[in-house]
Amino acid sequence: MSLRSRSDVPELETWDLRPLFADVEAWEATVERIRTLAEQLIQRTSAESWADPEELAACLRLHDELRRLCMDVERYAMSRFAEDATNNEAQTLIGKARLASQRCGEASEHLRAAIRRLPASTLAAWRQHAEIAAYATYLRRLEEERAHTLHDDAERALAALAGSVGVPSGVYEAATGADMRFRTAHDSSGHEVAITPFALLMNIETSADTKLRHEAYHSVIDGLRPYQHTLARALAGKIQGDVAAARLRKYKSVFHMLQMADMGGTISANQVDPEHYFMVQDVMFNELAPHMRRYMRLRKRVLGLERPLLCDTKAPLVPLSGAAMSFTQARSLILDAARPLGSVYSEMLERAFRERWIYWARNAGNWNGAFCGESSVHPYVFSPFGGGMYDVFVLGHELGHAVHLSLACASELPTNLAFSCLFIETPSTLMEHMIANRLIATAADSMRRAQVRMMQMFTFHHDFVTHQTEAEILRRLYRLADQGEPLSTEVFRQTSRQVLAEFWGGEIDLDEGADLYWMRQPHYYMGLYPYTYAVGLTASTILAERLAAGETALVDDWIRVLSHGAGKSPLELFRAVGLDMDTPEPYRQAIRHVGAIIDELEAVFADA
Repeated sequence: MSLRSRSDVPELETWDLRPLFADVEAWEATVERIRTLAEQLIQRTSAESWADPEELAACLRLHDELRRLCMDVERYAMSRFAEDATNNEAQTLIGKARLASQRCGEASEHLRAAIRRLPASTLAAWRQHAEIAAYATYLRRLEEERAHTLHDDAERALAALAGSVGVPSGVYEAATGADMRFRTAHDSSGHEVAITPFALLMNIETSADTKLRHEAYHSVIDGLRPYQHTLARALAGKIQGDVAAARLRKYKSVFHMLQMADMGGTISANQVDPEHYFMVQDVMFNELAPHMRRYMRLRKRVLGLERPLLCDTKAPLVPLSGAAMSFTQARSLILDAARPLGSVYSEMLERAFRERWIYWARNAGNWNGAFCGESSVHPYVFSPFGGGMYDVFVLGHELGHAVHLSLACASELPTNLAFSCLFIETPSTLMEHMIANRLIATAADSMRRAQVRMMQMFTFHHDFVTHQTEAEILRRLYRLADQGEPLSTEVFRQTSRQVLAEFWGGEIDLDEGADLYWMRQPHYYMGLYPYTYAVGLTASTILAERLAAGETALVDDWIRVLSHGAGKSPLELFRAVGLDMDTPEPYRQAIRHVGAIIDELEAVFADA
């Protein structure tokens, strides 16, 4: 059965983009407005210096409006593109949005350069000005960047070329979302199932149907294979570009730059030294692996898998078909699960469903993934829903992001607004824990409880295994590039296979799917982002345990933390809710939690 086209999707399953822009014509007018404002800001920051703080304040206000409009233009275009990446109009919109974003970036760099030209004593005095004081977070970030800032002309040139920096990820999006074709697979009943890498990752790998898993897996491998050399060039360009930028800006290594430099837009740096990345990687990769191998051995015994493949590592021990849900049922479950988090959560999630913040249709051309993006009106969630329980957890995950983005955007000026990668996956994964806790509380018997535990393991697998193996692959690739070694298709293939072999320790049969593992996710084009999932899920695991234990005072602290869009570092945010995420112990506590779930499953299936 092939996927329906976008034109066949009922409105109920789509988001309402009209609060952003009434139509494409209104969007186009705003693109023109961005160009005008960008030119105004460039002109107002081109003088050698400002005469008084009022001039700086006026430029900061102008920059706020520019960033707000650019955020909305990008959100609308990305939303249209995510619906159907093959649509010509959507492709045009995303191209125009990126050009507008590039112009906005140039204007932002002019503002930063003008502020850097101010004598330190002058800027210190002006920061006492009431209006300028509101931008303390932005000005502090500028000061932190000073040691790695180039001459003004060089910075402007780099800002003008910023659009080309995103070409590798754009190539990946176009290849996986528009060009690749995957043959349909068949389930054990002979029904045809449409295949995409996203469907395999999010739905099929968690199916109990071995025939479907294997056919879908080989379909994805066959679809990816013809593009491996193209995407190897794209990913190599991304990694080597980062290495070049790190050297140009005089960072100690590319890892220092990726941890300390902002990713652009509203995504800020991890704001920790590379040693944090290495510590998390070492603890998670080495200490989690024995538990996951143990779970794989249980799976092989219960399911009778003699030579399990990579696509079998998430297979449930029993079918979860009884756990399938309609979107309406998923809505009720998510709202019930969020009640312990208080009225702020409940009211915002009600709005998200009622006002159609969510695109949940599955159709041909869907973007390969799920996301939540901010705008000036409210966040928008893209989460194609197939009715599986994993879809419910993914939807809850993205709605967790929506609560965070909504609170933070409401409390920060656009110029200040930044979300640290190190923190941003905590609100999303907390919602997944809340869903699991709700299901556990209402489980009718031990088998139903075991089903929920298996679904929890899907989340831990996704964030602790999928993303951590991605992060380890990236660590090795960036290290090679930092040492001046060339990156080729074969290097990507060998590195992927080596990492997976080390993690699984011979418990699965590694075939070509292991070699092409680096092609299955867009996260490889996002620096060190994959490892931040381990940080976020670790933090949320501990927070969920505390909430389940009745620590109600935590809710108010948590809402205050979510409202800090940019004012504190991620480690400060974690400490505000009692978490020391710069030490190994929280990660080991989360790993023990995973081990306890596997203990419970081993007990349930002891006689299987």
